[in-house]
Amino acid sequence: MFDRDYFMRMINQMSVAFGALMGLKQQGKHEEALLLIDEFMSKELRMRARLALGLSDADLIAMFGGGGRSDAEAIGAIGAFLQEEGDILADMGREAESLQRLEKALRLIGYVLRTHGPVEGLDLERRMERLVDGPARLDGSAQTLRAAWEWQEHDGRYADAENSLYDLFDVGDAGTDEGLLFYERLQALGDEELGRGGLSRDELREGVRQWNNLTKESAS
Repeated sequence: MFDRDYFMRMINQMSVAFGALMGLKQQGKHEEALLLIDEFMSKELRMRARLALGLSDADLIAMFGGGGRSDAEAIGAIGAFLQEEGDILADMGREAESLQRLEKALRLIGYVLRTHGPVEGLDLERRMERLVDGPARLDGSAQTLRAAWEWQEHDGRYADAENSLYDLFDVGDAGTDEGLLFYERLQALGDEELGRGGLSRDELREGVRQWNNLTKESAS
């Protein structure tokens, strides 16, 4: 859908747009900021925020699925603008609308980072860190929590991923076998890599023991 040259030009235009957004937010001009986002997404990304929200993640990704990396980066750009819109709506006290956009942003940005890696000019890794520490993960759906869990493991944040696994279990979205497979993947890692992800080998063994006990109790 997007060729590489077009996308790189768009990245430069997005940097200008993000700068303008920051200025409008600092001045409290929320409605103008929302209008800027809508106009940019419609013109440059051919995707209004409301349309992006109305599509399932799979359908939205499929719309951009035929052009390789540049199209995946466009999905990341949509996620970035949805995050900006979510932040503005939160400042306006429109929490439900904000959460919907932040959840979608987390899932789209997580998809791009897991499948294609960082995108120059979009700062997706920093955006994802903010999203998983905010209401998108804490107050969002099981689908969004799962996206956070998948990104945390992919990014080597193993202690955080373990916490998300238990949260998924609590909401009924992670079963015994899925948890065991997660721990098997971690057990295959070296001690140094585990440590960078916030887990020691002893903590990993304890995690397996606790998971087995928890799932046995729930099954009884």
